[in-house]
Amino acid sequence: MAEQRFFLHLQHFKNSDVKPWIKPGHGSKIIPCDTFEHHAEYQSIITQFDLVCSRDILVATTQFFHLFGVLLGGIITTKLLETISPRNTMLLGMYAQILCGCITGLVDVFELHMMFRCLSAICCGLMYTAGGVIMSDITGGKHRTATICLFEQFWSVGVMLLPGIASFWQSWSQLYLAISLPTFILIILHRWIPDSPNWLLEHGRIMEAKSVLIESTKINKNTFLQNDIDLQLKTASQAEMDKVSEGWWMIWKEKTAIKNLLRVHLAWSIFIVVYYGMLLNIRAFGRDHLTMNTIIAGACEMIGTFGGLYLIICSNKKWFWCGLLNIAGGLIAYIAWIIPTNISENQRVMLLMLTAMVSKATISVALSILTTCTTELVSQPMKKGAAYSATVWARIWLLGAPFIGATIIFGQLIPQTAFGSLTIIGGIIIGGIHSPRTHPLAKKRHFTKNLFALQKLTGK
Repeated sequence: MAEQRFFLHLQHFKNSDVKPWIKPGHGSKIIPCDTFEHHAEYQSIITQFDLVCSRDILVATTQFFHLFGVLLGGIITTKLLETISPRNTMLLGMYAQILCGCITGLVDVFELHMMFRCLSAICCGLMYTAGGVIMSDITGGKHRTATICLFEQFWSVGVMLLPGIASFWQSWSQLYLAISLPTFILIILHRWIPDSPNWLLEHGRIMEAKSVLIESTKINKNTFLQNDIDLQLKTASQAEMDKVSEGWWMIWKEKTAIKNLLRVHLAWSIFIVVYYGMLLNIRAFGRDHLTMNTIIAGACEMIGTFGGLYLIICSNKKWFWCGLLNIAGGLIAYIAWIIPTNISENQRVMLLMLTAMVSKATISVALSILTTCTTELVSQPMKKGAAYSATVWARIWLLGAPFIGATIIFGQLIPQTAFGSLTIIGGIIIGGIHSPRTHPLAKKRHFTKNLFALQKLTGK
C-alpha cells in the first residue's frame, strides 16, 4: 500500500458531520493512511495517538477497555466485600483511582493508556459499587426506593459538568488529572461516611453496627432504639452468620420466576447498551455542538430517571408503561431519516437531537426501573443473586456499545437507527415483565374499618 500523507486541518472540518477520511456514498470506506499531521488547538486522544483514518476503530477500542474495567470493578468489589467492609472498599478505590487516573493522563503509549484506563474504571467500580451497598443498607421503605432509583442521577450530573470542566484545559492529559485529583476531597469526607450495618452484623461486628445505629438516631432525632438493643443485634448477627450462602445461579431454581428473569436479563442487556451507546454517539451530531448536546443528554437522563421513580411509586403497571414509552421513543428515533438536509446546520442538529433525546429519556426510565425493581422478581434469599446476575450480564453486553457507534462510517444515522431498533425490542420485552406494586397502597378494607370505628366513637 502506497504511503499517503494527510494534512488534517481539523478546524476546517469542525462544522461538518462528515469525517474527511471517509469516502462518501452508501458503500463508505475508510481511506487507509500511514502518517498524519494535526493542526488543532485542543490536544485530544485522537490527535495524540492518531486515531483517524484506518485507526479510527481504536476510539471504540479504548472505550471498550473502559467498559471492561467497569465490568471487572463490579465483580472484584463483590468478591472484596466478602472480607472487607463497604466503607473500607470505598477508601481503597479512592486511593487507587487517584493513582491510576493520573497515570492514565500521563502515559504517551496507546497500549498503556488503554491498560490504565481499564484500571481506572475498576477503581471507580470499587467506589460506586460499595457506595451503592451502603446507601441501600442505611435507608428503608420509599426512601430506599428513591435512593436506589436516583443513585445514577449523579452520573448524569457528571455528564453535564464534564464539557464545562474540559473547557478549562488544553489537552486530554490535563483533563484526566483534573477529574482524578479531586477524589482527594472524597478521602477527606470519607470519615463521615457510615459503614453498612447489615455487613457488620453479617461479620459479627455487633458493637460497630450498634454505633452506626446510635449515630443515625442522633442525626434523625428519634429514639427508636430499645433497651434490649444489644440482645436484638446479637440475635440478628447470629442469624445472618448462620445463613447458608448460595451462588447467584440458584435464582434459576425458582421456576415461578424464570420467565420474568429471562425477560429482565434481556432488557438489561439491551437498555444498558443503548444507554451508553447513545451517549457516545453524541459526537455524530457535530463537534461544534458537542458541549451543548452533552448537557442536553444529561438533562434528558435526569428527566427519565424521575419519570421512572414516578412509575415505581405510583403505578401498578410500571413495566407495561415503561415498555410502551420505549416503543414510542424508538419509533421517534426513526424520524431522523425524514429531516430535510436543505435546512441550516443548526436547525438540522436541533431536530436530530430531538429525535435522539426522546428515546434517551425513555431509556433512562427503563434503567431506573430495572435498577430498583429487578430484585422484586425473586424471593428474599435470592435478591442479591438476582441483582448480581443481571448487573454482570448487562455489563458483558455493554462491551459492544462502542462498536455499534462505530457503524457511523456507513452513514450518520446508522447508529441512531440501530439504537432505536434496540429500544423498540427492549420495550416489547420489558413490557411483558410482571411484579407486584413496589409499595402497596393501604387496603380499602382497612380504611373502611377505621372509618367505621371513628363513626362509632363520635356517634355520627
